[in-house]
Amino acid sequence: MKKLLLLIPIALAGVLAILLQTGGAPAPAASGGTPDTRTDEPPAPPATTPTGPTILHAPPSGAIAAKSRPPSLAGTEVDGRFHLDTAGNLLITEDIRRIFDYFLSTLGEVTLENSALQLRGHIAEQLQAPAESQALALLAQYLDYKRQLVQLERDLPLQADLNALGQREAAVQALRARIFSPEVHQAFFASDEAYNAFTLQRLAIQRDDNLDPAAKAAAVEQLRNNLPDALQAMAASQLQADLRAQVGALQAAGGSPEQVRQLRQQMVGAEATARLETLDRQRLQWQQRLQAYLNEKTRIEANDGLSDSDKAAAIGRLQEEGFNPQERLRLQAAADLAEARRKKP
Repeated sequence: MKKLLLLIPIALAGVLAILLQTGGAPAPAASGGTPDTRTDEPPAPPATTPTGPTILHAPPSGAIAAKSRPPSLAGTEVDGRFHLDTAGNLLITEDIRRIFDYFLSTLGEVTLENSALQLRGHIAEQLQAPAESQALALLAQYLDYKRQLVQLERDLPLQADLNALGQREAAVQALRARIFSPEVHQAFFASDEAYNAFTLQRLAIQRDDNLDPAAKAAAVEQLRNNLPDALQAMAASQLQADLRAQVGALQAAGGSPEQVRQLRQQMVGAEATARLETLDRQRLQWQQRLQAYLNEKTRIEANDGLSDSDKAAAIGRLQEEGFNPQERLRLQAAADLAEARRKKP
């Protein structure tokens, strides 16, 4: 079960990668990824959600003690800090989940029991009553969520099917709602769920045969604009990464320039497609100039009638005549890369 839990996000990403290659979109954020365990934490008064400007912070956690840290955490800082109100109650923030995941990510290097023990030790080190017992109670819920997530994944095996992925996401959200209070659910998972919804809706748009490429691009852009500000940049970055991957796959399969244009228009619209095509032309011209330079450089170096100094001077003139000062700054790196690619089997 423990190994299965770590593989769940990887499997989900793999399934969505299949959809991506057939006109899909990026994988939703992983819904799980840390192990579960049984807990016997005492009940605690409920933690609170931040509602005002007065927030206290637990002391900086620093690096994990060298004598106890797993190799993967060596020299790292705990990802997140606990926040308290003026009465010493734990404030519900996404940092809590990040702290939990930081420690529980070590499964495989240390046992589950040791990971949980280190996490409880960190809580005890950072917090006093009532926040300590509140954090331990949240940890018990979080580990129970991880345990039930494993069973859910067994009951709903991942499939390369948009409807199945939507059902799976709905089931995960329902599981969270059963285990966590609305405040905790929102703080821990709101970003994941918003991005997953964007991704699944984007997949549906791209697979809608009733929409032309321009309409698809406009619909995806509207979806992205509806995301919270914190997620919009991530969505734009992921969209560009997906576009590069899909264009690369299409070109590797022998896709025509017109097919590439249609794909781009579908994903990012006509204006962005025009800009990308301009960049394509600029890159092609650069590669042609670079190859001509390399060919002439090779001819000069192979000329036995020239001394080493004459060869160096000729190559220098070749660079000055063919490239401006800014281009010459990256010429050697580009030449080295081209040579490495040529030698690669």
